[in-house]
Amino acid sequence: MRRDLALIATGVGVSAFGTSLGRLVLMVQFKDHGAFALAALMIAALLPASLGAPFAGLLVDRLPNRRLMQQAQFLQAIATLAIAFLIDNVAVVLIATLVVGCGAAVADPAAATLAPRAAGPGDVAKGFAWLASSRWAGYVLGTAAGGVLITVVGGKNAILIDAGTFLAQAMLLLLLKVDRDPRVESGERDSKKGAAMAGIRHMARDRVITVSLGGLAVVALCVALINVADIFLITDVLRGGVVLIGWVYAAWMIGSILGSRTAGRLVHQRSMVRTLGWAGAALGLAILIPAALPYTAVMVVAFLCGGFANGMQNVSRQALVRLRTPDHLHGRAFAATDSVMRTANAVGTMIAGFVVTGVGPQWAMGAAGAAATLISLGTLLIAREREPARVVETTRAG
Repeated sequence: MRRDLALIATGVGVSAFGTSLGRLVLMVQFKDHGAFALAALMIAALLPASLGAPFAGLLVDRLPNRRLMQQAQFLQAIATLAIAFLIDNVAVVLIATLVVGCGAAVADPAAATLAPRAAGPGDVAKGFAWLASSRWAGYVLGTAAGGVLITVVGGKNAILIDAGTFLAQAMLLLLLKVDRDPRVESGERDSKKGAAMAGIRHMARDRVITVSLGGLAVVALCVALINVADIFLITDVLRGGVVLIGWVYAAWMIGSILGSRTAGRLVHQRSMVRTLGWAGAALGLAILIPAALPYTAVMVVAFLCGGFANGMQNVSRQALVRLRTPDHLHGRAFAATDSVMRTANAVGTMIAGFVVTGVGPQWAMGAAGAAATLISLGTLLIAREREPARVVETTRAG
């Protein structure tokens, strides 16, 4: 089982490396076309998972997950090849980015269903920890080496490498023994009518998931807002350049890896709920403190702590949803939670420019940090369960 988990995590990490590489190329390319073009690129990447979650999740809960994930990655590879050869055509790049997002909308919940199965019973959080830490490691390497690699090989070849990482991930899945085939596994079956929305309805009925996910969405919106504000804080207030930007972002990513690995030790649902609340509050403080004390060392340390809290959050969220969701709804539940988080990111990105322009980077980050802290503490109190946490039986994959 650990061999399968290593294969899944390695594939996710390789793909994350390629994704961060391709994103750097396209952001530089689209910057020349103006702010609206750049915003359109970001939204095109987020839109499929935000709006198509019910249908993507239904596919994951209807078809063999390993094969479905491979097909999604082949689709992403083909769309990325189109971007590489037609990179100067804005319309084609936006459409192809939308297609890559469609593949991610299916591949991500499929990976989320396979990883804990590969980890084995009792190690649910550990499976998600491997997945998250590998993904963040790929982002760190892609971000750190991306600029140099793009300079050496050129933008087109960098995107070809991105396409190759999707193919590499698909090839690694051929070696997997673990799988999830909803067609043959026992369990409750949905009626066709309204089946696509079953995951959303399930989460809406669960007070713990609803409150925790709502608080996380607010925190995600705040983090998306600082993705614009921190650039101005670093360059205009701290008088830093691209090197300092790299250090700050690398600190966040390294913290996320450490947080993901730490959260992998969580076993009980109550500890996951508490972690979501306290980690959200810590993340808010990590945003608020650099705004109040704008010094380079403070910002690097705060972002390291913020990344740690963010990693703890992501693993706890996925593990909690899996433990509180019946097996036959896992795909739709993961797709729905991804939809909520990506929608929050999209909204935060869209309003960030207006907020930063209106009140400045320090006030924008301070307000975002304070909101994230207060909302997280509130959700911690509301989501607390006095009765024993719900335990959902899941089938074991052979």
